[in-house]
Amino acid sequence: MVTTTGLPAVAVDNYQDEPSEAAAASVLDSTLFQEALLAAAYSDADSESNPGPNEGNLNVELLGSELVRIGDVEVPLDQIMDFGQLGALASKSEASSPVDAYAVSGLLGADGGVTLDGETEDFGKATVDVLSAARLLGVDGLTDQIVDQLLLEAGAAAAEAKAEDGVILDQDGVGGFGQYRVADLDLSMHSPVIENAASSIYDIGGTIDGAVEDLVNENLDDSALTGLFDAVPGVPTPSITVDSNMQENLFQSVVGEPITSANQLITIDLSTGELQIHLDKLVDNPDETEGGLNELPPNYELIDDTTYPLIAETVHELMQEVTRILIGAIEDSLNSVTVNIAFYEEGALGTLDVSWSLPLADAVNGDFPEAVDNSTGTMAPVATVLVNTINTVGPALAPILAPVYDLLISDEGDNIFELLINDLKTDSITTPIREMLSPVFDVLAKVLSIQINRQVTETSVSPTSTEAEAAEVVTSLDLSALSIALLPDNEVARVNLGNAAVRISPDGDGGPGEIDPSLTVNPESVAPGQSTIATGEGYTPDSTATVQLEDPEGNPVGDAIQVETDADGSFTTPVPVPADAELGDYTVVGTDDTTGEAAEAPLAVVAGSDICAMDPTLTVEPGSAYPGDTVSVVGQGFPAGVPVVVQLRDAEGNAVGEPITVTPDEACGFITDLTVPEDAEPGDHVVEAQPEDGSEGAEAPLEILDPGTNPPGECTDPAITADPVSVEAGDEVMITGTGFPAGATVTVQLFDTEGNEIGDPVTVTVGDDCGFETPITVPEGTPPGVIIVDAQPDDGSEGAQTPIVVTESFAGGERDLTARFEKPSVEQGGEQTFYASGFDAGEPVVAVINSTAFALPEQEADADGNVQWTFTVDERIDVGRHQGIAVSTVAGDSAMATFDVVAPSLSGGGDGDGDAGAGAGDGDGGPLANTGANVTALIAATVLLLGAGAVMIKRRREISAAFATAMGRFSDDKPAV
Repeated sequence: MVTTTGLPAVAVDNYQDEPSEAAAASVLDSTLFQEALLAAAYSDADSESNPGPNEGNLNVELLGSELVRIGDVEVPLDQIMDFGQLGALASKSEASSPVDAYAVSGLLGADGGVTLDGETEDFGKATVDVLSAARLLGVDGLTDQIVDQLLLEAGAAAAEAKAEDGVILDQDGVGGFGQYRVADLDLSMHSPVIENAASSIYDIGGTIDGAVEDLVNENLDDSALTGLFDAVPGVPTPSITVDSNMQENLFQSVVGEPITSANQLITIDLSTGELQIHLDKLVDNPDETEGGLNELPPNYELIDDTTYPLIAETVHELMQEVTRILIGAIEDSLNSVTVNIAFYEEGALGTLDVSWSLPLADAVNGDFPEAVDNSTGTMAPVATVLVNTINTVGPALAPILAPVYDLLISDEGDNIFELLINDLKTDSITTPIREMLSPVFDVLAKVLSIQINRQVTETSVSPTSTEAEAAEVVTSLDLSALSIALLPDNEVARVNLGNAAVRISPDGDGGPGEIDPSLTVNPESVAPGQSTIATGEGYTPDSTATVQLEDPEGNPVGDAIQVETDADGSFTTPVPVPADAELGDYTVVGTDDTTGEAAEAPLAVVAGSDICAMDPTLTVEPGSAYPGDTVSVVGQGFPAGVPVVVQLRDAEGNAVGEPITVTPDEACGFITDLTVPEDAEPGDHVVEAQPEDGSEGAEAPLEILDPGTNPPGECTDPAITADPVSVEAGDEVMITGTGFPAGATVTVQLFDTEGNEIGDPVTVTVGDDCGFETPITVPEGTPPGVIIVDAQPDDGSEGAQTPIVVTESFAGGERDLTARFEKPSVEQGGEQTFYASGFDAGEPVVAVINSTAFALPEQEADADGNVQWTFTVDERIDVGRHQGIAVSTVAGDSAMATFDVVAPSLSGGGDGDGDAGAGAGDGDGGPLANTGANVTALIAATVLLLGAGAVMIKRRREISAAFATAMGRFSDDKPAV
């Protein structure tokens, strides 16, 4: 039997003679201990004697007082490790059969379960005092003059190991068996060398002051300056001096707050002498992946011979950042540079004493202080003339000072200061810090081995297998999220954080590799160019399968599709049929990549007209409009590809306005705008849709309203917004309405995506400004996901809707979530993709697009925490700036980005590539577009995006789930990036 590395033989002693499975887990274990510490949240289980589930909770106070032996010295554990910041950590072990086991160490949830999920701060941190450990171990090389504090801080260490049906699983598909979590991992140090560097920065500021004074003196045209006063009789030539007093400002610009390197690896605080090395940034891109600490291969050594050169290079780059900050601060501090002009002359009957101090930046920009006159006696009248002259020559002075100012802020000036600063800081700061770090890493290499995802496995051959069948099977896994070896050359001791271990019997019931795959498709008939959905079950769990479409002769059609199976061995994937595919009986084949076993399902490829219901229907939304208004016409069940003529007719059947021709898509639907002519008579009308091939058409009523009853323009474009857009069940949302009829009573009601009411309605009276504001509460127990806020006036006029997101919890926005749009701008009718990242693998995320509000369907974040949605920017999405918000329905935090919608004729290549910095990510690029008159159709599209069969209850009518046919251009089937 194998338990967690470093765990003593307690579990072995308990279950050594039993030929069954066992599990063990703990937050902390170490060979420093003589026995397993219950205070370290230790738990174990065995399928026969003690199947569990058994749990253990962390007791920080008791744990810190444990005595451990390092070398020949016995010390309390808290002398080298600090657990005071750890959160509510626990472990759970369960052994339900000889071939099924589960062990997890992690965060204790509100429901009593133990999970790897959670915010980093919920886990807390454990701290290893590296300096104390080194000195207890007798390792020389670090004095207090080099570093007087050296701490390794590890956050969120957790692990999970699981065996099912005789197979030890890889739950997350990366990094070998099991899964683990390690959050931020920092090496924090304090050094007098760094603290002394602050005074060097102050000295650099003084040197820069001197350099500025020299540059101004060398480049200022004294003769032009003094010549301004030649016309004043009896005035001596003035003295000109330059004073630069930027030193304190420059000092504070660098020392005022910590500075982090561009690669995020080092943070330095010169005011305190502290330097942090963010060790997790060493593996932000291992093996060209993006998983960071939590996607590393087993037994990954974090610190090796490449670490110090990278740190040293980063220190150099960090000092370049100091240079950049100082140069930027010079320009910001040029008002601390003054040009002092003084007129002084003593006479028998009086003294001329006039001075004029000009802040350089202000003077160049035309802002001049008045001269100061301290003259006496007979020189006072002369001084008055001089002061009046000074106070009027300001505009002539600016061109004289401007060349000096321009030099200081120019590239040439930057180069001068950069050479000066770099020369000074290289000797005074960079070199001492780099020399200080070198012995630190020499000692680290001797004292510590830091491994991420430490795994120890054992294999066995089933005693019941034949010689031909014999194959080694992994029967035990010992997993530690973070493992620290002291004196690694001799491995004097090892400390493991976040531990889980399982052992199974190789001859238990149901050996590895036993699967029973099955495959279904829905729909079972599609037209060329359409897709069916393939669903597989009974495949190898947490593995991959390959799905291939085959023609009637068994030849592959299109590309093979590789899909990932979940923990139950299931998958779902769209299978497209090429647009040029011939009609006939096809087959969808799903092959298990692990075993080669396959399952298949028949698929009929038929003509598009056979797919359509051939029972055409028409919907007009809204059902009433004023002359000049635009309505949305939605057709379903029409022959695919056959043009349809849409015509408005009056009660006598006469055509009103011009016809519109639209072609149904391959899903037999269409959507188009129809504008009511300005001269249309009030009364009952119909909208008629007739296919050009003479097949059956459809019609829908449209009431033309009396223009005289049309309220003022500002009250004819109703829209609502919600703040916040994501809430927990039980929380309150503030709903703001605009464009509603003044004085009307509006009913605000929540609906789910099936059209069912949620909670009680709220009524509010519209103000004279055509707006209102009212809170509404999302009832307790409302399931997470998108719901709709609906606002309807009691006078029967048009209402408005907006989606909001209900989350399971709201843990705050501490995660580093990011979002961006693929294109900074896109034409109406073009395609856009919304990306978001930073979520946990498998976490459900939805998105809301404002200001033309609609929602995008729920996605599960991929293994890298990424999600994406692709949709068409319909002509109903207004020209202007729009905002996308990706919201976790579990954690409640979100990421936001913006993009611009432009009219087709004004795009200027708006569909080009974009990035988060080009109007696509910061949300500060200007106001969002106004919600247009077609918000009704867009909200209908929103609901349909959330799943087949979703129905939105509307005033006067229901919009059926078949609306999805016409809105089929919205898709989310592209792979995450």
